[in-house]
Amino acid sequence: MRQERLWCIWILMLCLCAGCSGRMDQQNMRSVKQESLGAENAVPEDAGNSEPEDEAENSDKSISPAAATNERMTSDGELQGITIRIYHSDEAAEHICVNTALTEKITPEILLLNLSSYGMIPEDVKVESFSAEKGETRRLTLDLSPDFSDYLNSMGTSGEYLVMGSLVNTFLDAYNASAVKVTAGGAVIETGHQIYDGWLEQYDYVKASYSVSDGLLQKDKVNFCYPQLQNCTDTELQEKWNRIIKEKVESMAEELKEGVSLYGKYDIKTMNDELLSILFSGDISSPDSAYSSRFQFTYNIDMKTGESIRLAHYRDVDQIAEDMMNGKNYTVSGELASEFQARLTVLYGDARQLAAALRGFDFGKGQEQHPGGYSWQEDGKTWLSIEVPHALGDYVNVELQ
Repeated sequence: MRQERLWCIWILMLCLCAGCSGRMDQQNMRSVKQESLGAENAVPEDAGNSEPEDEAENSDKSISPAAATNERMTSDGELQGITIRIYHSDEAAEHICVNTALTEKITPEILLLNLSSYGMIPEDVKVESFSAEKGETRRLTLDLSPDFSDYLNSMGTSGEYLVMGSLVNTFLDAYNASAVKVTAGGAVIETGHQIYDGWLEQYDYVKASYSVSDGLLQKDKVNFCYPQLQNCTDTELQEKWNRIIKEKVESMAEELKEGVSLYGKYDIKTMNDELLSILFSGDISSPDSAYSSRFQFTYNIDMKTGESIRLAHYRDVDQIAEDMMNGKNYTVSGELASEFQARLTVLYGDARQLAAALRGFDFGKGQEQHPGGYSWQEDGKTWLSIEVPHALGDYVNVELQ
């Protein structure tokens, strides 16, 4: 039985991406040097995502490892499910970082299974009980089997911090909660370093191993701030995307007619070692027009392969189109929200035509074509930027549920 479970875990590990740098196995965790990282708990800027199963009794006690697979999809976009964020130690066993995974549903058992695949939790640790409060300031109570306390007591200060922080962050993120109380065997966990008798909030973590700096194109009537990647371990990927982004901004400036001004900026929506999702926005003003034209476009970069990720690669566009035409599972931002449903039919006709349009969203390989719309990832949610007539504001932003 144990051999079969190990085989399943091994399959899961192949499915999961190594992300912001690999796993720290249990032997390495036990050998972490005895010194505190000195980081204090803090609530992150990007906690929360899909609605999970709220009640502990709804949890599946016999989850297959195949239920939790990595979000890096095949080129035809077949994988579907709920995106979850799994926190774990980096390769150097110094910091907590985060990767995404795809699952059919969210349960405490699935979260432990993912944590185990990164070596953060022993595979034998079980969920004894779990509950989640209702409301905006949701708190969780999680009771694990007694061997979790034994595992923590076998570690040094740093290893204990990484394990508990990864566990806490993963559960808070998955259940969109503010705090969690963790016990083992129904008892308060006490180690030689800390007594966990209170509510635990989000631990500090490293979002990405690289950084982004500002580039600026400023001449005549052009003022465009754009991102440039720095400190990527893959220098070819860094050079490629810095060139693509810079050339895109320069081409926009070169296409301007005389007397027309261009203003642009960018916003990093997701930044980790798997995905960099960037939203560009701005406006183009002409002296011949009373109103400026607004624009948006995005780049979603697979930081493992260096390729563009399109909406159809990670979401079921047919289902999205059907939901949107039926007026469900999405929220519209801005003044057009009240009439957007009616406008969908005018713009796209039916669900089939909308799905065809969504399938063409985002830049593809080569970056040559002009997409009919764009998507981005933010806090585990998918957003769409859909073009509408200039009189309606040029574009409308839609958050998918």
